[in-house]
Amino acid sequence: MSEAERNKNSKYNKIPLKEIHDIRLDFIKRFIDFIPLKGFPEDTEIHISHYSLLDIIIRVDKRKAYYYFFHGMEINEWKEAALYAYWILKLRPFVITDKRFITKKDVCFINESFVIHFIGYVLEKTGRIKHSTKYNESYRDLLEYSFRYRNFSIDSFVVLIESITTETLEQEYPDLNHYFS
Repeated sequence: MSEAERNKNSKYNKIPLKEIHDIRLDFIKRFIDFIPLKGFPEDTEIHISHYSLLDIIIRVDKRKAYYYFFHGMEINEWKEAALYAYWILKLRPFVITDKRFITKKDVCFINESFVIHFIGYVLEKTGRIKHSTKYNESYRDLLEYSFRYRNFSIDSFVVLIESITTETLEQEYPDLNHYFS
């Protein structure tokens, strides 16, 4: 049954377990692949809350059903990525538990960093940003700080992610490092 058929009436029809399983495994693989990109060794001890991942997948699917039922539209890939990112930031399913890194700031911001990486991947894959675009570090810091300490409604978060373009990523932003000293 297609997503449109599943979400055409007012009663929510649950996402099939196979689909939940596949999405969960994809996020686990992406996170494990992300760890070395963030500068941690491949043998870094991590914890992934599988319950939180399941909750995230179901919440995103329910929101997609909401869009389809109330607005008659299927959401695009970057809106879907924004919904996943929003719930990852709220439910924080990824944790680095390795005692070697307990004093490293990046451990505290691992969900925020992963979300930035994930959003960048989806925006690049869909052609929203150019492949050669490099995140300006000041923009990454601004996003990381905002994702950690600011409150977003789910709709404002989707709008924020939709506003990211190649030009947004290349612009200079104020240094936020003084907040962390």
